Amino acid sequence: MNRLQKTLILAAAIAVPAAAHSTFAPTKEGLCFASGATTYQIAPNAVAPDYRIRIGEADRPDLRMQLVDRAEIADFVLVDDFSGKEQAPCRSSTPIRTVTLDANAARPDVTVALSADAAGSDYKIYVHSVRFSQQDAAALLAAMWKANRQRDVTGSIR
Repeated sequence: MNRLQKTLILAAAIAVPAAAHSTFAPTKEGLCFASGATTYQIAPNAVAPDYRIRIGEADRPDLRMQLVDRAEIADFVLVDDFSGKEQAPCRSSTPIRTVTLDANAARPDVTVALSADAAGSDYKIYVHSVRFSQQDAAALLAAMWKANRQRDVTGSIR
């Protein structure tokens, strides 16, 4: 397991999810995920997001992610607990980067193929969340992957 995978697993929020119906789920606006020195915010209506992620069929996706049903075999685990309280707005002492899922983006920052099929997957992801969808989790991992690549190339994140 490489360093990025270990970091992503450690960064994942680990909690025992409470049973909750999806109708009680909060809105997507303001969903945040902290990883290392950066906080990523799912921002569906951002005019100029830091990362525009397209999830869907592509001839040559940048990343292939497999959805798995067991956390212990995943490279990225996103689990949360639904407390019934409204989520606090995104607050962070680290930079907040916005992430938008855009299925129609002509020039996305990252294109992701997401499926349950293991063939050629780069990462295995496990999601058990009331707040984050599987697509949200894939978009967060894609943004972190892109940020890591930018840091490797330039020595800093944009």
